[in-house]
Amino acid sequence: MSTAPSGVRLSWGSTVVVLTEDVVVLGRDLSCDVVLGAEDVSRRHAELRRTGDDWCVVDLASTNGTWLEGRRVDRERLDAGRASRLLVGGPAGVAVLVEPLAVREPRPVPEAPGPAAPVIPPGRLADGAAVLPVRRPAGRVLTIGRTRSNDVVLDDPLVSRQHATLEPGAPAVLRDLESFNGTFVNGHRIDGAVPLAVGDEVIVGHQAFGWDGSQLVARTTRHDLTLHAEHLTTTVARGKRLLDDVSFELAPSTLTAVIGPSGAGKSTLLGALTGLRPATRGRVVWQGHDLYTHYEQLRFQIGRVPQQDIQHPQLTVRQGLTYAARLRLPPDTSADECAARVDRVVAQLQLEDQIDLRIGTQLSGGQRKRVSIATELLTAPPLLFLDEPTSGLDPGLDRDVMRQLRHLADEGRVVVVVTHSVLALDGCDRVMVMAPGGRLAHVGPPGGVLAHFGAADYPAVFDLLDAPDPVDRSTPPTPARTGEVDRLPALNGPVPPPPRQSFGRQLSTLVRRNLAVTAADRLLLGLLVLMPLVLGGLSRVVQGGHGLSILGTGGEGPPLAGEVVQRLTILVVAAALMGTAVTVRELVKERAIFQREYAVGLSPGAYLLAKVLVLGTAAFLQGVLVTWLATVGLPGPDDGGVLGLGTLEVALAIGAVSATMAVAGLAVSAVVTSSEQTMPALVGLVMLQLVLSGALVEVSGRPFLEQLAWLAPGRWGYALCAATVDLERPERGRPGQVVDGLFAHTSGQWWADLLVLVVLAATTLGGALLLVRRSARG
Repeated sequence: MSTAPSGVRLSWGSTVVVLTEDVVVLGRDLSCDVVLGAEDVSRRHAELRRTGDDWCVVDLASTNGTWLEGRRVDRERLDAGRASRLLVGGPAGVAVLVEPLAVREPRPVPEAPGPAAPVIPPGRLADGAAVLPVRRPAGRVLTIGRTRSNDVVLDDPLVSRQHATLEPGAPAVLRDLESFNGTFVNGHRIDGAVPLAVGDEVIVGHQAFGWDGSQLVARTTRHDLTLHAEHLTTTVARGKRLLDDVSFELAPSTLTAVIGPSGAGKSTLLGALTGLRPATRGRVVWQGHDLYTHYEQLRFQIGRVPQQDIQHPQLTVRQGLTYAARLRLPPDTSADECAARVDRVVAQLQLEDQIDLRIGTQLSGGQRKRVSIATELLTAPPLLFLDEPTSGLDPGLDRDVMRQLRHLADEGRVVVVVTHSVLALDGCDRVMVMAPGGRLAHVGPPGGVLAHFGAADYPAVFDLLDAPDPVDRSTPPTPARTGEVDRLPALNGPVPPPPRQSFGRQLSTLVRRNLAVTAADRLLLGLLVLMPLVLGGLSRVVQGGHGLSILGTGGEGPPLAGEVVQRLTILVVAAALMGTAVTVRELVKERAIFQREYAVGLSPGAYLLAKVLVLGTAAFLQGVLVTWLATVGLPGPDDGGVLGLGTLEVALAIGAVSATMAVAGLAVSAVVTSSEQTMPALVGLVMLQLVLSGALVEVSGRPFLEQLAWLAPGRWGYALCAATVDLERPERGRPGQVVDGLFAHTSGQWWADLLVLVVLAATTLGGALLLVRRSARG
């Protein structure tokens, strides 16, 4: 039988599409069949035309040309027997692999109609879901997923390898295969199988399909990709309005800047648009759905870059993005797929030359901000919101960041940036000017802002808006769409939690990341290594050479007991200092990172436990090391201690105190709001251990003080050490002496003291978890 080209397969990056039209237009404009967002690509750049049995490429008078086999072409026939590599936009332009497809003729007609493979919509966004249509034989189940083994391939980082199936029948049945991010029908996540009715909407990852009774048809339109804000109003206590009836529309491929004086509601607007802090009235509509009522479905469409960097400064760009990808992408994403996704966003943000540089010390402020943006692009969101991305940057870097945002918008996204800087607004499509009280004073092209307010510059605009009786120059709000009421109450219930990877998988990734951060953090490494050396050396100033022995030379006891008390006191205080110092800044310094990761599915429990496993273990080893340094070469406890382990018993006790204080340091770090507040807390915690341990101040038998001391890890750590060395031996039998029951030289008391210390650590960890969860909500 003869063959004829049935269509053309186009591949660029990790995107693959198959189109069957006779003319396929490539370019940067959304009206094109294939949208390429690179700056060197013209709006309507080139065409692929079917001429009989052949395909040819035609350049549409583009600026930078279309290149084939190393030469610029105007019109060229493509070889039907092999794939041709086009360079769109110049010799270094976007590489597009073009492969004419052939099928046998005549084409067999299936006996019964069934669901056809979905059709790629015109003007697909560069980072949306790409579809590889494959017509299934009649009666066979259609598979949908990320890998090429599926009938419908969605090149989408949010789609699982085997995501869903479509089973033929009357009615057809859509079945979710326990996918990580879920399959949605008419805005609701399905569990297992559901029958489809004509007109049902199916969402898989970023891709929207419609069921027409026989096939799934991809149907994302320009209207669906327009963000609608309708009568957003946020009211707080006593009726104060932070947003006041704000309405507007933002089309795809647009960059919008939100400016205004302090107190104008810019951050409140950002919270309302992202769904993290919904407006009290009004709604946000995306893809035809109310964001607030369908947040579980639409949350994956939103990327949010806060003002603070959301990557650890100690890591390299590659390390930071790789760990972020492991936490954000579906669990079935392989290491190679993670690496490919990282490489893709690095190329998008033009960070190839910086990929192995440390984020905090080897990148400029603008490059660090691009790394934060790249983190959000790992999941390819079509909506991107940024809060003050140019804050603290010099004018040159300011413009560099805005140019990068312009490029991201040109790829088809809706990009919204809240900014105080007015130096680079000329690259925006629209500028929204907010007035005090949360009113939308103006929205329009940047060139018309000053004229609208009759001002010579932006400071004059802000002065006008801040005036006690400002002239009302507000732009009339965009009306609600036809057939809808003016104001709709927003849903203010709790935001549903995002899907989470398994606790074990998250914990494994976080432990590895913490180890990498610790190994690269010179200050933390210095604390871990130098503090035991310094404190162990200081303990050597104690006079005497009897170490931890009460009976060292057969004396009466008190002089030798005094030496032992001094050594143990130094060790307990050293343990408290080391454990707290290692962790007291740990959570507050990366709060912005944690809050953003929590919003996309990070488990607070896994996050905190990973810190405890890495830093708590390090603190425990510090305690063991400082004990060894303080006692090496000196006699150990008499009679080998209570367990026969000698000095090792003391080392275990000091290590346990250090680890418990590391947990306490994490709890403090979850409470404070800045790193500057950690130093007073550190000093206070250490002093409490010194006073309540029972070493300097008698606490046994003193009401309230004794009970208060039960809450101090130093009290139980010192009791463990005292039980080991039999510190009460010189006092037993003396008239009027109060014996501390926690110091009893028995194995039962030693284990009881240790058990209480462990319970105290666990209780502190539970309290820290509650504090971390509270901080996660901002």
